Amino acid sequence: MPILIRSGSIAASTKNRKVRLNKGIIGLLVGVTVLFAACSKTGTSADPVVGPKGTAVDKLAKGINLSNWFNDYSDAGQYANRFNNNHYKQIKDAGFTYVRLPIGPSVISNPSKIEELQAANLVHVENAVKGITAAGLSVVLEMHATGDNFEARLAIDPLARLSFRQFWKNLANHFKAYDTSKVFFEVWNEPHIGAERLVSGIDKNWWAPYQEQIVNSIREAAPNHYIIVTAESHSNWYELIQLQPIAKKNIIYNFHFYEPFTYTHQGADWIGAPYSFIRFLPYPGNPTNVSTLAANASNAGAKFQIEWYGQQQFAADSINKIMQAVYNWSTQKKVDVICNEFGVHKKVAPPESILNYMTDMSTYLNKFGIGWGVWDYDDTFGIATYTTGTRAVLPVWDNGILKALKLN
Repeated sequence: MPILIRSGSIAASTKNRKVRLNKGIIGLLVGVTVLFAACSKTGTSADPVVGPKGTAVDKLAKGINLSNWFNDYSDAGQYANRFNNNHYKQIKDAGFTYVRLPIGPSVISNPSKIEELQAANLVHVENAVKGITAAGLSVVLEMHATGDNFEARLAIDPLARLSFRQFWKNLANHFKAYDTSKVFFEVWNEPHIGAERLVSGIDKNWWAPYQEQIVNSIREAAPNHYIIVTAESHSNWYELIQLQPIAKKNIIYNFHFYEPFTYTHQGADWIGAPYSFIRFLPYPGNPTNVSTLAANASNAGAKFQIEWYGQQQFAADSINKIMQAVYNWSTQKKVDVICNEFGVHKKVAPPESILNYMTDMSTYLNKFGIGWGVWDYDDTFGIATYTTGTRAVLPVWDNGILKALKLN
């Protein structure tokens, strides 16, 4: 998820994103080199034959994230009323099929005893699930920690690992009464402790075996519900296609996509330099259309990032090749894949470029039958805006983006 400053409170540490950016550039270059080889094995001349799978996975075709409702940093006073039936209807009427609900561990679990569900807050989460599903939408319940501390604890503390497994078993047991096509369980958002080497002795390989243990715990309570899993290194696509699938039914593999990060996170003040200094970057980019921006950049790091972005000439075909690599992996491994986060920080990105980007993303996700979820509904990446300056009335959709996403 993009880590944002919302409603005047810091949503997460900036350290995560700064480390991610430096490693993300290297990872993308390595990944794209490998993906060309992957694509050449099957060729790209013919479009894949994809369509509805005839399973509950079809419910995850077109989604949207409702951020800052139950996050660790969210205002507890909004738990009961940040979103309501009118919002769900608006989302459903626009053509979305599901909502992803980020939930902070501190909101739903007991900080001193992880396995215990916080009953008072669980009521609010369940009311949200009831309202969302009553509107004809499915819902993904996903654990979405702010900062590094909770995940670091899981990486090194055996008791915390056991407690979190029991937490998930308890949560799944609570929601197992909902139809398997209505409620989905997502283990964790963007694991990254190992990839960023934030804990001594822990690398990215810690995550996959522990994730499978969590899956086993969920299965004990809810044997038939779909479970969404992911790869280390912030759920990036390249790490995903290195995974060995879990040998269990009803597992969905998920990745997030914010490439090129220089473009999607331009003007991101919560990250700091150089991204906070980047403005008005177009998509697609090339050396010519970014040259003036680079020349006028007030920060050396920003100048470098802008020039690098232009040189990469990341465009529709770049997205096409990456999605093909993911598709190839999914068909080879016979697994379902979704991308439940992508989007653009809209503060300073040219509106036309946002439409270009969202068009390309939806085109190639749809081409390869990859269900998706846009980040997000009404925040700083939001595709709906409160034009009256108050949340008392519904936000207004950006109809251009709805069209770009091939919605109603």
